[in-house]
Amino acid sequence: MKHSTIFFLFLTLCIPYLFAATIFEDNFDDGNITGWTGYGYTPANWQANSNMLKYNGYNYVGSIAFGAIDSLTTPTNFTMEADFRITSADSYGHIGFFWGFQNTSNFNTLYLRTHSDHVTHFSLLGGSQSSEYYLNIPGAANGSWYHMKISVDYTTRTMTTNFGSYTTTFTGTTFDAINRNTGGKMGVLTWGEVGYFDNVVITSSSVPEVSTIISMLLASLIFINHKRKK
Repeated sequence: MKHSTIFFLFLTLCIPYLFAATIFEDNFDDGNITGWTGYGYTPANWQANSNMLKYNGYNYVGSIAFGAIDSLTTPTNFTMEADFRITSADSYGHIGFFWGFQNTSNFNTLYLRTHSDHVTHFSLLGGSQSSEYYLNIPGAANGSWYHMKISVDYTTRTMTTNFGSYTTTFTGTTFDAINRNTGGKMGVLTWGEVGYFDNVVITSSSVPEVSTIISMLLASLIFINHKRKK
């Protein structure tokens, strides 16, 4: 019975991961950005460049340039990751992700601020910004390549941001503040600066209904007990 209990717990904890699947990826090696659409600040400046996605800007302008993925609506749980580099004409640098985008007044976002050495998280709802929450990144700089990954789960109200060796998790009311928008578009952004993106990957877990999970677990236990009696 001991082994049956361990197996039951294993399946309960791991089922969400067993059903995880990549729902989007683009390394831009085809030399185009088909499937991406710009919104917000100068949307025509999104372009393909040397097998990367580029925002052909200049410096910080105080308005966000959104590069959205046409084929996706923000899932209730997902991970999103990418490599990126910001090369601003001034000392400021803003580059990162957005999701839950309805329009330029309603979206969730996080982005690296190189001049402040942190990743900033907030949401805009009806044009009103939530409080900002941070992941400190000492030594962040313009001109360097970085890899960032976020995991967002609206069901468990949990969000984790990974930036190199740095990580932080937001839950409860903090999660709610950052994720006030659901559904909508998702993608990458800068605040007008020149930005490069590569290896964009989005994964989502499609977890079965509770009744289906219970049936799977019971069937597994019956099979194990049957094997033990032989």
